[in-house]
Parts: sequence; structure tokens; C-alpha cells
Amino acid sequence: MKKVLLMLVACIAAVNVSAQDVTGLMGWEKSFTPVADKDNLAGVHTAIASDGSIYVSSTYDQAIDFAGLSLAAPEENLLSSIIFKTNKDGVGQWAVTFFGACTINAMTTDTDGTLYVAGKVTDEKVVLTSTDNTQKEIVNPTAYDLMADAEVVSGYSAFVAMISKEGVCQSVKVVSPAKASPDDLMNFDVAAITPTKIVVDGDKVYVSCAFTGNVADLAWEGSYLSMDGWMAQDLKSYGLFSLAKADLSSLTGVAKLQRNPLVATYIEGAQEDVQNTPDAFNFGVYNGTPVMMFIGWGDLKLTTGNTSKDFSFAVANDGTGMNEHAMVCVNGSADLSMIFHAEKHEKSYVPYNLIGGDFVDGYSYFGGTFYGNFPLDNTVTKDKNTSFVASIKMSDCSVNWAVANEVESEAKCMVVTGEEIHASTADALYVFKTANGELKATDTQHGYEDADAYKDECVSTVYTKDNAVWINVPYMNPSGINETKALKNGAAKYYNLNGVELSAPQKGLNIIKTTDGVKKVTVK
Repeated sequence: MKKVLLMLVACIAAVNVSAQDVTGLMGWEKSFTPVADKDNLAGVHTAIASDGSIYVSSTYDQAIDFAGLSLAAPEENLLSSIIFKTNKDGVGQWAVTFFGACTINAMTTDTDGTLYVAGKVTDEKVVLTSTDNTQKEIVNPTAYDLMADAEVVSGYSAFVAMISKEGVCQSVKVVSPAKASPDDLMNFDVAAITPTKIVVDGDKVYVSCAFTGNVADLAWEGSYLSMDGWMAQDLKSYGLFSLAKADLSSLTGVAKLQRNPLVATYIEGAQEDVQNTPDAFNFGVYNGTPVMMFIGWGDLKLTTGNTSKDFSFAVANDGTGMNEHAMVCVNGSADLSMIFHAEKHEKSYVPYNLIGGDFVDGYSYFGGTFYGNFPLDNTVTKDKNTSFVASIKMSDCSVNWAVANEVESEAKCMVVTGEEIHASTADALYVFKTANGELKATDTQHGYEDADAYKDECVSTVYTKDNAVWINVPYMNPSGINETKALKNGAAKYYNLNGVELSAPQKGLNIIKTTDGVKKVTVK
């Protein structure tokens, strides 16, 4: 449970802006410049611990001064990754480094303040150095390359790291891919696992990922394109796996979404595009059950445990490219799904994505980007990339409400603060009522280019522009307590208006959280 409710906004300022502190009634603001070239800025994410501490990740290739912490440049200025921790007041606590080419893709914390990090390694190895100077190596698989006459990286591995609130790495789990398709001189792609989201629920850590190639540790077989039997290209699939929260053991495949059949055979002159792959995938965990949402086209197969389901969406066979991009909600098992169909449309490239995945009072709230006919409301059709926000009733996966943007927009991040939904695009921030989707406010004063978000009892928004990272932490109202989670003993917990946990109710307005929900109660 989060004891201090904050809204965390990590922003990117102008090139070569020096680090500075701005303290006021609304909190604090600090910045750092981790890379010399803005094109190298990646993996910017935020998370908040139960005591209000802030975690910030980023790539870096030069010396950094941030929140009272000074960090030397990595050896030979090799682009690496870093995680900073500050306390709730913005005072630097520690930094953990990942030396070597890697990207941090997602972070989250548990109620004890332990940090869970998911990322991808593109170097032969990456060295994670803890605050106690102990090191752990994250190693990619290699294979002998006749052309190079040397061992080369054959797959980009995913990793999950468990870091204590003191900055000591307690465990690392590496999941490696291997090429699914036959190797030949024309095939230069490398199999890869790219984490997309990480969630801690109960005694498990859940990680979703996009992957190409085979993943032996999860018994996932990859998909690929075969062209006239002599050239192959690995195709994208999506997967969801879990680990034991205590030590990152017990790696278990939860779900995988792939084209069907796995091998796509290209035939010259055929009108049908056989390279269909899932467009987007997202998930949340509701009452201990992973709830998944995906957008796809053509023939797909979803597998959850021992259950599989085939999906078939309309594909043109006349060369027009008029294909249906449908949306599917899956409540735990593949056979518990609701399909939201759309009319066929043609678009060469659409940044289909899905964001959010929060649950309040039996409803799932998510958003994303679509084009053409809106699957959740077939009366809506757009001739441009359009963002949306929706509420799905978990009991039957039906649509409670769905709102499509009126302007061209690409969804970037979304958080639910109990009574409100904050959804950002590349151009604006929108605030909706969770009850009915009514638009409450629009902020077009701040750009959200390349935005990302993390939320756990608070709001976190990251948007990148140029090469300096800004962290702004204003305080948030009590509606930030949301996403009710079952307590082990069923006992109520009490919080004041600042989100600080109390041993018992106090005079005035109290926030009371039980297994039945969150309430505001006044004690006289």
C-alpha cells in the first residue's frame, strides 16, 4: 500500500540545461542530463515505493549530477543504463548501474519497497553493480559466425532484477531467445525478447513481452516467414510469464499470442498478406487473474496454460489491403474471451498500441490507438490514427463505455486515480470521469512526445524531448488511492489525506481501505 500519494511527472527539458532544484508548496523538481545525444535517451521510467521514495531509470553515457548524487561516466562512455532513488522530498539515496548496452523497459515496487525491473540486453553481457559494490552479470547467448570468424550475440535476452530498497540486487532472472527460423546468409535479424510491462500481485511477478524466435525456458516456439524455402525472417509474437516474487524463481509461461500457423510461407504473386502478427498486447491482474487485451488481424492463436483458442479476422484477398483489426478481451483463460469486431480498412502503418490496465470496482480501464472502424463502438470510424479510453465490465467483458478522440492522436500513457482517468497523447493530457467517461479537462500546454507511464497508487508520467530528464513531484489528492487489493487478514487500513498509513482512525477525514473497497469517512 502506498503511504504517500504523489503525482510524479518526469519531463525532458532543453538541451544542456544544468541540474537545478525548484522547491515549492506543490513539491519539488529536479533534472539530470544522462546522454550527450538525445537519440540515445531511452528506457526512461518511474516507480514509487510505499514510503514515497521515487525510482527513475534512464540510459546514460556521461557523468551525471542529480539530487545530490554524482555519478561518473561509464567506461569509454559506453551507452549503459542507470536507476536513481530519491526519498519523497527529492533527496538522492543511491544509484544502481547496468554497464553495457541494455534498456530498462518497465519497473514496479511491492509494499515493502523492493524494486522489480524488467529490461533487454543487447550487449554480450551487462554488469549490474549494487550499492554494496557486488556485481551480477547478465549474459546474452552467442553463436559462432563463419562470416565474422568469431562468436557473436545470437539473441537479445530479457532480464528481471529484484533490487532491495537499499539498492542491493537480490536476484536476477535472464530469459534468452534463439532463432526460430533457419539461418542463412540473407537473414541478419537477431531473436529478441522485449519486456513491455511488469506487475507484482500476491506472491508473483508478471511480465509481458514481445518476442521473436524460440524461448526454450518457457517452451515457446517462435514464428517466422519462409520465402521460397531459402530465406527466413522471425516474426513477432507476444507472451506473458510469471516468477516467484520472493526470489524470481519458478519461471512459468502464462500466455502466448501468435500468428496461426506459426510459419508463414511467402508465395510470389499471392494477394493475401501472410505476414500477419499481433498488433498490440496489454494486461492487468484482477483478483489474482491475469486479464489480457490484444489487437490483431488475420489468423491468430492464444494459448493460456493448456487451453488454446483460434481467432480469425477478415483479410482481403484482392490486393486492396482491406484487413480487419479486431480487439479482444481475455479474462484469464483463452476460452473466456470477448471479441470486438471492426470493419475492414486499409492502412499501411498504424502505431496500434494498448495502455493502462487498471481495475476499479469491477471494471477494467484501458486505452490505446486505432485506425478506421472502432472495434468497441462500430458507429465510430476514423480516417486517421486515433487514441481512445474505455471501461470494460469484468464479469462479462462487455463495454461499459468507450470514448474515441476527435483529433489525430497516438496514445502514450494512462493512469487511473480512482475517480479520474489521466490519459496522455503526443499532444495533450485528457482527464475523464471513471464512472461514465465524461471528459473533465484537457491540457494542451505540455507536449507528451514519446511519453511513457507507470502507476501504483499514484500518477507517473514521463515524456522525452531533447536530452535532459526532469522529475516534478506535486502532491496529489486522496482519490489517488485506488486499485483495491485483498488484504491477507481482511483487516481495514487507515490513511490520512496525505496518504500516510495510520494505526487507527483520527479526527477529521480518513481514507479507509478494506477488501470491499476504498471509502472516505469523517471522524468527529
